[in-house]
Amino acid sequence: MNTPKIHEIIRAKRRERDLTQEELANILGVTKAAVSKWETAESYPDITMLPQIAQLFHITMDELFGYTLELQPLKIVNEYRAGFKLSALEDLSLLDHGTVKECKLEKYLYYIGDTTESRWEVTVCFISNENDFPYTVQKYIRSGNLIDMVSYRLADGKIVEDDKPTKHYVCKDKVWEYRLPNPKFVREMIKEQIAMGLIDEEDAF
Repeated sequence: MNTPKIHEIIRAKRRERDLTQEELANILGVTKAAVSKWETAESYPDITMLPQIAQLFHITMDELFGYTLELQPLKIVNEYRAGFKLSALEDLSLLDHGTVKECKLEKYLYYIGDTTESRWEVTVCFISNENDFPYTVQKYIRSGNLIDMVSYRLADGKIVEDDKPTKHYVCKDKVWEYRLPNPKFVREMIKEQIAMGLIDEEDAF
């Protein structure tokens, strides 16, 4: 969209005030020829006259120059943070959907019947700004695994407080999301996760 030029604004405002070029010239102490040149963009008012012209037309200096501040809509970004073992993924292509912030090698103890077995696992702390990232995780996670995530909604680097979910649990079959830790919701969620074999009952409460 083209911004009105100062000559267009002077001409339009003069006509709004029902003034002739000569009458405007007399008010401002210049010649009619000077006003005519302003309105055809052949020349411009002296810079010292601009405040007087703006005051005469009851507009601001910004309006005289045709300047309007165009406010860009605030861009809100979801930042998801998840920690998980790489073995929890069917496909490491999930790592193309964000950034690995931290990567470490850890030893885990697994119970297999009456015996135990220790294994080394690579665990990553992963950050993604993609919308609906929990549902992207769902495409890559192996059955029987549960990934715990938190998210922050950011605008200009500051956290936005709204009613969007900030806590997410993801398994192959379902995504649980909530903002406030409603006790009833959490209890029902844990029962579901126990029934699905994602967590042990003794570890849940």
